[in-house]
Amino acid sequence: MKVVNMVLTSDIRTGESVDDAQLRQFKIFNAVDFNCIRPLLNRCRKECLDSGAVLLRPELGNDSMYLLLSGRVSISLESLDSAPLLELGPGECLGEMSVFDGRKPSAYVSVIEPSEILVLDSHILWQMIDSSHSLCRNLLRFLSDRLRSGNDLMTITRCKEKEQQHAANSDALTGLNNRRWLQEYIASLDDRSLSDIMPLAVLMVDVDRFKLYNDHYGHQSGDLVLQMVARTIRQSLRPSDSVARFGGEEFIVFLPFTPVKQAEVVAERLRSAVERCQIAPDHAQSLPSVTVSLGISTVNSSETVDAAIERADQALYLAKKGGRNRYVIQLF
Repeated sequence: MKVVNMVLTSDIRTGESVDDAQLRQFKIFNAVDFNCIRPLLNRCRKECLDSGAVLLRPELGNDSMYLLLSGRVSISLESLDSAPLLELGPGECLGEMSVFDGRKPSAYVSVIEPSEILVLDSHILWQMIDSSHSLCRNLLRFLSDRLRSGNDLMTITRCKEKEQQHAANSDALTGLNNRRWLQEYIASLDDRSLSDIMPLAVLMVDVDRFKLYNDHYGHQSGDLVLQMVARTIRQSLRPSDSVARFGGEEFIVFLPFTPVKQAEVVAERLRSAVERCQIAPDHAQSLPSVTVSLGISTVNSSETVDAAIERADQALYLAKKGGRNRYVIQLF
């Protein structure tokens, strides 16, 4: 890839004039009297760049503004090999920020098809600004538009990142948080953040005899059961509570600021709600309801969240062993 730095070396035609029609495609020349700046324009140079040339890069200083007369360039932030942020065509300006703030470029600008540019060195640009109020106003408007576009692009990028993160942390079937989210959540609970939400109760929830149900009524019906249970759990919790699909037909619930007595109330509410709930009433096949078993534990100040989860899992095992459709508490 050809790197262009300061003085461009490909087909320089210094002193060749640029006709007014070419200049009028640039918003910065809107309503500008060219007679005021013609001598300065004639001191600018026209240059041709081949595909692959690099016009700007953050490692190198820049002291010119470039007007793209023809061709196309790409803008990349991280490296020349990273995906382009956007592409620009004729009528666009490049490098102006370096001229105005005296800092290195913030992005890579590379040529993606043969291009022709007009180079306005900084001392010429400043003289143009002094000579034309219209050009000065247009530059302010241009910079404002570019700043707003940058802000809009940043907002869109952040929204996409949030969507991608949500997709990465969500279970595709139930829409609940997944195991990846659970691992990150547990890792985020250091001593200080954990103390801020104590007492913290942990509930393990498991659909009773789910394998038999799945085998008898089919995987599609089993999926409906899991979706119903997930929906019922989510609707029964407070905004501050969290729930994730632990795996298979098992779910885990975190209840901040919840002592064990209140956790019992939540567990019974969940158990009862699932037992009463119909599974896809508009389904062609009549599907029987299901029940869930629950294990309850609380996080002690001297232990880890993983230890509390393990105890909740042991309590769940006892609830299954004790007849299912019930909850068991395991505190120590």
